[in-house]
Amino acid sequence: MLPLSPSPSQPAARPQSSWRVRLPTSRPILTYVFLAVNILIFVGLEITGGSTSSRNLVRFGANYAPLVTGGEYWRLITANFLHIGALHLFLNSYALYVIGREVEMIYGSARFTIIYLLTGISGAIFSYMLTQGLSAGASTSLFGLFGALVVFFYKQRQLLGAGGRQRLTSLGMTLVINIVIGLTPGSSIDNWGHLGGFLGGLVLTWFLCPIYELDESPVFQTDALSGDLSNESPIGQLKDTNTLNNQTFSLGMFAMGLVILTVLARMVQVP
Repeated sequence: MLPLSPSPSQPAARPQSSWRVRLPTSRPILTYVFLAVNILIFVGLEITGGSTSSRNLVRFGANYAPLVTGGEYWRLITANFLHIGALHLFLNSYALYVIGREVEMIYGSARFTIIYLLTGISGAIFSYMLTQGLSAGASTSLFGLFGALVVFFYKQRQLLGAGGRQRLTSLGMTLVINIVIGLTPGSSIDNWGHLGGFLGGLVLTWFLCPIYELDESPVFQTDALSGDLSNESPIGQLKDTNTLNNQTFSLGMFAMGLVILTVLARMVQVP
């Protein structure tokens, strides 16, 4: 729970120095669904020719610029569910387990799904536009989720106080470390895909980020043994007022932006 100063204009039921509030959270379910899908597809790769076989990866829908340019735009979606080798799958699965659950708890399952899918596409478009090699993996979506956390902790830095600002700093340091690793000579990391996913996450969640309002009816916790309220501060329940219905236009504009970006990428890829 988080401390929050009460509004001066709000009548206090009892003298209190601060509020404690609960952030509304959702139970992470779809994170596990995406994990399961990634694992099942990896098994399919392994039993049909191997997950490190370029031919097999292309057959399953890896992102390969010449084929996308030839009209196979569906690869900008399917590539995000493929992984090249067991280590690649393990690292991305672990990151999805950690980051995905947090984003789904904060944003809710519907917004989490939208963020995961659309930022995966934005990362794949960047990869298609700026590389010629074969690429695959959920890391485009993972960097989109990472961007979602950056936006959340930035926008809620006042509400969350020092702990929230510390978390934002930690995210920044993690981003720098990933950039350094990606730029290491000999690295096979798709840096353009990561950048596209991260930027997509920043832009998309700037509009989808929760906007909290405090329920002005405080609830007091009682002492379990004595029922004494004297040492308890009121607990306020925050509610998220930024529903998906409020952001229909923003989602439509983002989707249109992905289409325009794909057209530009197609023009860049033309010899």
